[in-house]
Amino acid sequence: MGLAYRDTNLTDAASLLAALEIQAIQKWWHVHQGDNIYEDVFASENKITGIVWSNKRDSGLWFASAESKEIRVGIQVMPISPITEVLFSNASYVKELVEWTAPALSKEGVTDAWRGFTYALEGIYNKAEAFQKIKNLGGFDDGNSLTNLLWWIHSRG
Repeated sequence: MGLAYRDTNLTDAASLLAALEIQAIQKWWHVHQGDNIYEDVFASENKITGIVWSNKRDSGLWFASAESKEIRVGIQVMPISPITEVLFSNASYVKELVEWTAPALSKEGVTDAWRGFTYALEGIYNKAEAFQKIKNLGGFDDGNSLTNLLWWIHSRG
């Protein structure tokens, strides 16, 4: 908006806020073993948090259990937009996250709506395979669509 109004103060403030939010997400929601943010047992069992509170973190969500890894990934990825590639710019972390989530995608009751978010992340490091998986999806989350996923996949490097 700052660019549209040629307001450099607004542009600068918004850029700073976006950068701080990105750093916070990557620090507190993206779980890396050995980074001393979370205890080792939590970091070894999780690649992304469900909820971060002021004084604790949870694996589950308000509406899904900790075992629903595909939902946890989906809720942290949606909506897929240009900022998603900045939030998930560490391709090696993304690969670990997708591999951690993959077994949950074949569980009974998991829908294509949630699979799509993991496939979108897979497109960061394996565009061809992710594209094939996305083409075979039979449904999409209300905040997502085939058009959005195709834009995402075809806009990867």
